Amino acid sequence: MIWALAREGGWRAGILCDSVSAGFDSRTNDEGGARLGIFWRSPAAKKGRLVGERMFARATANVRQFSSRRSEEVAAARFFRNDKVSVEEILATASALTAQACAGRHVLLIEDTSEINYEAKKGRKRGLGQVGNGTDVGLFVHPALALDAQDGSIFGLGWVTLWQRRKAKSPYYGSLPIEEKESHRWITTAQMACQRLSQASLITLIADREADIYELFARLPDVRRQLIVRASSNRALADCDLHMLIGAEPQAGRISFEMQARAGRPARTVTAAVKFVSVTIRKPKSNTSKDDPKAITLNLVQVSEINPPSPEDAVEWNLLTTHDVASLADALRIVECYRLRWTIEQLFRTTKSQGIDIEESFLRDSGSLEKLAAVALIIATKTMQLVHARGDHGHKYPAARVFVPEDLAVLVHIIAHLEGKTAKQKNPHPPKTLAWAAWGIARLGGWKGYQSERPPGPITFCRGLQRFSAMADGFRIARDFQT
Repeated sequence: MIWALAREGGWRAGILCDSVSAGFDSRTNDEGGARLGIFWRSPAAKKGRLVGERMFARATANVRQFSSRRSEEVAAARFFRNDKVSVEEILATASALTAQACAGRHVLLIEDTSEINYEAKKGRKRGLGQVGNGTDVGLFVHPALALDAQDGSIFGLGWVTLWQRRKAKSPYYGSLPIEEKESHRWITTAQMACQRLSQASLITLIADREADIYELFARLPDVRRQLIVRASSNRALADCDLHMLIGAEPQAGRISFEMQARAGRPARTVTAAVKFVSVTIRKPKSNTSKDDPKAITLNLVQVSEINPPSPEDAVEWNLLTTHDVASLADALRIVECYRLRWTIEQLFRTTKSQGIDIEESFLRDSGSLEKLAAVALIIATKTMQLVHARGDHGHKYPAARVFVPEDLAVLVHIIAHLEGKTAKQKNPHPPKTLAWAAWGIARLGGWKGYQSERPPGPITFCRGLQRFSAMADGFRIARDFQT
C-alpha cells in the first residue's frame, strides 16, 4: 500500500525522466469533442495524446505526478527527446482546433508576456537563457489567447511565441529597427495568430501598455483586424499631447464594474468617468521605416475612476483603438472588451505555481522546457475553458469539448453523488453540457455550489480536476477488478 500511495503522489519507482510535453489532436472523439493528443503521426500521436490527457486530468506539469505507471513515464520521456517533435507543430495543432471554433465569429485576441523562472532548479537545467532580472535562468512565453467577443468564452490559443534571452540589451536599443527588438513579438505573434484564425469574421487584438508600439498600429490593422491597446505614454499629437486633448473633452458618461482582486489589492466596485475623442499620433523619430505612415488617426477612450481608494490604486486607462467610437455605447463596448484582458492573467496564474506548476518541472534541457511551456499553456487554456463555462453561456458547448467519453461516464455518477436534496444543491445546468461538467469539477475543488457564493476560479478547478482524476482512476480500477 505504501508503494501505491507513493506512486500516486509522484514517486518514480526508479525511472530517470527528463522530458515531458503534450498538445491537442485535431481529430474528435465519439461525441464530437476534441481529443487530447498531438500530431497525426504514430507513435508521436499516441504518446502525445496520452501525455496531454494525463496533464489535463491531473492538472500538473510534473511527469512523476501525471503518469500512472512506469511505461507512461518512459513514453513521455521518449516523446520529448524526439527531435521531430517541435514547438511549432504543437502550436499548429492547437491553433487548428481554435480556428474551427472561431469560424464566423468576432474574436478577441489577447496578447501578453510572462516569464517562466527556473532559477530555483538552476543546477538541474541545461542551456536556458536569462529572464527579466538579467540573472535568473528561464524562458519567456507570449501567447495570443482567442475569446468570443459576445460572451468572453475561450476558443483556445491562436499562437504562442517562445524565446530565450541570450545577450544583454544594446545601449543603442531604442534606435534599432523594430525587427531587431524583442517587442517585435507583439506584431509577429498577432500576425501569425490572425493567419491561423483566418476563418474568423473579425479579430480585435487587445493588449496592455507594453504593446503601445507605433509599428503595431501602422502594420496590423485592416478590414478584419482591429486593435485596442492601453496607451503607455503621453504621446505627442499635432498641436498638443494626448493627455491635454482628452482632458479638455467633456465627460460622456459613467461606467461601473467589478475589479478583480490581486496581490495587495482587494476586489472592489469601480465607478469611472468615460470620455472619448479622435486622435492623430505622430510617427516617432526612432522609427526609420519608410513604409510606415507619418501619422495615424485613432480613437481614444479614457476611463478615469471616481473616488479611488488611493491615487496609486486608481483605475486610469487611456485606450487607443482602431474601432469607430462615435457614441458612449461604442466607448463602453471598447472598455468591456479591454476588461477581458484579465483572462490572460488568469491563464498565466493557472500555468504557474497555483495551478499546474510548470516551474516545478524536472525537465532538464531548454528544448524540452520550451515544448513543455507550449503544452502547459494549452492545458491551462482547457482549464480556463471550464472556468468560463461555469455560467449559462456554457450551455451551448458540449462537455465532450473538454472530456473524453470514458471520463464523462464517471462524471455522471460523481455529479449525482454531489447533488443535495434541495433545489439550491442541484446542478442547475443541462446534462452533459460544459456548464454541467464545470459545476461538478468546481464542487470537487471545494466550491459549495450555491449561486450566492463567489464563483469558482482556475485554482479551484485545478484542485477539482486533480480530485476527479483520482476518482476516475478508482472507477477504472474497480471496473477492471470486476471483469
